[in-house]
Amino acid sequence: MVRKNIILSSLLLGLVSASPLHQKRQELPFESYDESVAAGADSTDAPPVGDAVPQTVSTFDPDAVAETVVATVVDTPPAEAQASTDAPPEVITVTNLLKRTDAPATSCIVRTSNGPHVSSPDTPEAFTSYADFATAATDATKAANVPSGYAVVPNFVNLKAVAKDKSYITYTSSKLSFYDPKKCAAICDTMAGCTSFNIYYERVPLEISKATQVPDAALGCPGNADATSATLIKCAFYGMPLVASTATEVYQFQGKAFKVVHAGSTAFTKSAGPSVDGFQGPITFGNNGDASINAPAPVIDHGYLRSQTFGTNVPFSPELCAASCNAQTEYNKLHNINKGQACVFFNAYIFYKNGKDGVFTCAYYGIPYGASFAKNKGQRDNSGNVWTVGSSYGYYAPGFYTAK
Repeated sequence: MVRKNIILSSLLLGLVSASPLHQKRQELPFESYDESVAAGADSTDAPPVGDAVPQTVSTFDPDAVAETVVATVVDTPPAEAQASTDAPPEVITVTNLLKRTDAPATSCIVRTSNGPHVSSPDTPEAFTSYADFATAATDATKAANVPSGYAVVPNFVNLKAVAKDKSYITYTSSKLSFYDPKKCAAICDTMAGCTSFNIYYERVPLEISKATQVPDAALGCPGNADATSATLIKCAFYGMPLVASTATEVYQFQGKAFKVVHAGSTAFTKSAGPSVDGFQGPITFGNNGDASINAPAPVIDHGYLRSQTFGTNVPFSPELCAASCNAQTEYNKLHNINKGQACVFFNAYIFYKNGKDGVFTCAYYGIPYGASFAKNKGQRDNSGNVWTVGSSYGYYAPGFYTAK
């Protein structure tokens, strides 16, 4: 079962800067950004070191979240919607569930590993500089080796740091027998909401508690600095496209002083937006998706309906935009909002502040716009923050596609 949590943003019904009734030009959803980040603040952002128990596993269910998205449209009082012409602008997030596997805390065990042991010498420095790890990582980015439907994340190849992002879903180690991005991609393709993955080598202590999968001095496996290591090959999965700036997890300590480090860390992301039932697309906007639609001013006369942001633990899921767009069409027709104007086009994209903490965003329109209107690549604000757009795609109701 998925627990859903709706958090109303500061854009709620009629904020002047957000309402098409008052907006002269279309703005990026700056006001709701911080609330979207806060909505996902408690989410796990990276896999555990080793195979620690309990594990956190995302239970994102797009159908269940879509029901929530639709409800926020149809449950808005018509008088309020008519007054603001911006109903309902909200931040939506889902709550991850914890799945715990318990085992009796009776002994230490030698962990199962799937990577080569770096033993000469067995140190963190030797691990991170091990040539075979670098070779595997760089070879994986050659055109013939990149998984079909994926692209290598720029500047995220053979790093010593792994990704931390609130869209983290889960990870696998047991399903890998070698450094195998194609296997990771195949797993991602079967996982709801999965958009990207990070594959890497991890140095972990060889002896661990059977119960917790971490060192335990009381059981005789304290995890000293000079404890024998093991190597895990891991693939971590994320709901948002990873960028190089998310590679921030460099090392941790386990037990008394064992240093966990990483090597060969490389990220891959899906190279195109997903198809959505009932809509034409995706159409990539800007240079590889770096620009969103900027409707002509005044936007109230040019079909802009509203924008909607989601908590950072909600994956990039244009099907949620589609559900909201269709609900908006029925709602406007039923209550004569905007003269019954239908939602015929939406722009799904990710909104970044200073290159990190991407927020999934949908912008809805009653008029279709083509790539020539994708001119909004972000801006720098008075505080020095740089706002940018990524993974921007257009989706059109049947018969409304336009290339212009």
